[in-house]
Amino acid sequence: MNRIPPMRVEDLTEEEQERYHSTPSGRSNLAMLLAHARSMRIGIGSAVSAMMSDIEVPPLERQICVLAVLHLDRGAYEWAQHLEVSKAMGIPDEKVAAIADDRFGDPAFNHREKALLAFTRQVVKTVRVDDFVFDAVKAFYSLRQIVELIHVIGLYMLFARVSEVAELELDMVMGGDFWKSANAAAGVVHEE
Repeated sequence: MNRIPPMRVEDLTEEEQERYHSTPSGRSNLAMLLAHARSMRIGIGSAVSAMMSDIEVPPLERQICVLAVLHLDRGAYEWAQHLEVSKAMGIPDEKVAAIADDRFGDPAFNHREKALLAFTRQVVKTVRVDDFVFDAVKAFYSLRQIVELIHVIGLYMLFARVSEVAELELDMVMGGDFWKSANAAAGVVHEE
């Protein structure tokens, strides 16, 4: 049972109802929960759109970062969605399992991914990042990409907190289809 129930369709604005009826993601419990914060939803939607198509962090690495955030914050609703996203993107099961088991230094990850995961862990868990981890991530990412990663981490920390505080019930797992189109737009296509 949802502690904070998603908005009812009839209580949505005309624009929100159009999104509800035109996109699968608009019908998700998370979208309907976020609709409660009507004035903030537009900005979050813009940030998510930018994250999907306009950042310089490669999509596969963005996804590894997202999985790490959701694991560290125990975001069950979003974790279920992003398991499908990872599968749709072709991220190997061994990498997903390593993240789920908190093995961020696993040999399945290359040096760049290990630096990304160490950075993500410190941003989530300690907020500040020590010099060793910052220098490691800076060896692989531009300053712009590092700031983009902080935004990605923050967005998913927000989604995990909103869905977990609300005790949001898993309604549909549609993350794979949703992100396939975003990744295709960013030039990442996984052949099955």
